[in-house]
Amino acid sequence: MNCASERKFKELLEHIHHSLEMKKRRVNGDDFVEESKILATVLAHPDDGPRMWSDMLSKELFTHIGEEDVLKVLRYTYPRLNSPADRNKIIPLVYEVATAFKEAIEQGQEKNYAIFVEARDKILAMGKNRTVPRLMVLAIFNTCTELNRLENLEVVYSFRDTVAKYVLFDMSDALAGYCDAEIKHFSKSGAEAGSNRKGGAARKSNSRQDSYEAKLSQMEEMAERNRMMLQDIQDEFDEQLQETKVQELTAFFAKLNSDKYGCILDSLLQVRKGVALLKKENFVLPPEISGLFILIQKMTQFVMDNHINPIMKPNSVQEMTAKEAELCDYSGTAFTSSEDKKLVRVVSPGWLYKDKDIRIARPKIQEVVDDGK
Repeated sequence: MNCASERKFKELLEHIHHSLEMKKRRVNGDDFVEESKILATVLAHPDDGPRMWSDMLSKELFTHIGEEDVLKVLRYTYPRLNSPADRNKIIPLVYEVATAFKEAIEQGQEKNYAIFVEARDKILAMGKNRTVPRLMVLAIFNTCTELNRLENLEVVYSFRDTVAKYVLFDMSDALAGYCDAEIKHFSKSGAEAGSNRKGGAARKSNSRQDSYEAKLSQMEEMAERNRMMLQDIQDEFDEQLQETKVQELTAFFAKLNSDKYGCILDSLLQVRKGVALLKKENFVLPPEISGLFILIQKMTQFVMDNHINPIMKPNSVQEMTAKEAELCDYSGTAFTSSEDKKLVRVVSPGWLYKDKDIRIARPKIQEVVDDGK
C-alpha cells in the first residue's frame, strides 16, 4: 500500500497503536479473539457458508471452530450476519468505509477524510448496528495491511463491539491528523460535530496560552470519550448477562432434543398429533394413565410459552440447494456444487428460539431417491 507521507503514516500508526494499547488494559480480550476471527473470515468470504468458514478458520488462522460455534457467534451480531440478506446489505457498506480509509492514506487529502467520514456516518446512522463498528475496524485492517506493522491486529481481535467502536473513533481522529483535516465526530442525530482541534492535535499558535488551552481542550475531549466508553462497556456487560440467560435457556431445550434423551421435542410434536387424532375419535384412556393427555398438553404448552418453535414441517418434501442443506444435518449423496439442488424429506424439523432467531437443533433431512423414499 502506498502512502502520501511515510513520516505522517508513522505518526498515524503510533496514534492507533497507543489507542489500542490503552484500551487493551480495560478488557479481558481472550474471550473475544475467536469471535473476531469468525467475523473477519465472514467479512472476507461473505458468500460462503458455515462449513467453508470453519475450514478457512482452521487453515488460514489455525483456529479450530465448528460450524455450530460459527453460527452461534453470528446469531448474536447486529445486524444478523447468519442471514445472507443482512450480509449482502451491510458488508458492502463496511468495505466502502475501509476503501475510503485506504484511499485517504494513499492520497492524504482533506477531501479523502471527508469521504471516509461520510461513509462511516452513513453506516453508523443505520438502525440496530452494535456490531458494525467492529466490522469496520476489522475491514480497515484487512484492507490496509500496513496498519499491522506493530502487530496491532492481534490486539484488535481481543475487542468486542463497544471497545471496537471507540477504536474506530480514535482511528478516525488519527486519519484526520494524517489528512490535516478538522476532526468530525459522529452524532446520533445524523449531524457531524466538528472538533476545535485540527489534525488530532492543537493548532500551531504563537501564544503559549493558546497552546495550553488547546491541550486542555484535547484532554477534556479524551476524558469525555473515556467516560462514554466506560458507560457503554457497562451497558454491553448487562447485555451479555441477558445473552447468557438466553444461552442457558436454549442449552436446556437443546439437551431435551438430543439423541441422549430421545429427541423429546421431536417426539412431543409427533405425540401431540396422535393425541389430537385419538381425541377426535373420542378415544378414552384407561384410568391408570388417564392423566397422560393432560401431561402432553402441559408439556407442549411449556415449550410454546418459552417461544420454542419447529423450523420445518416434519415429513415434508422440498427441494434444497447445497448452501441451504449446510444449515441442516443432511443424509444422502454428495452435492456437486453450492447451487446443486436435491429433493429431500424432513426427518426432524429442527427447533428455533423465536425471540432471538437462535437455532436450538438443526433440522435433519434425507435425500429422496427415485422410488420416493
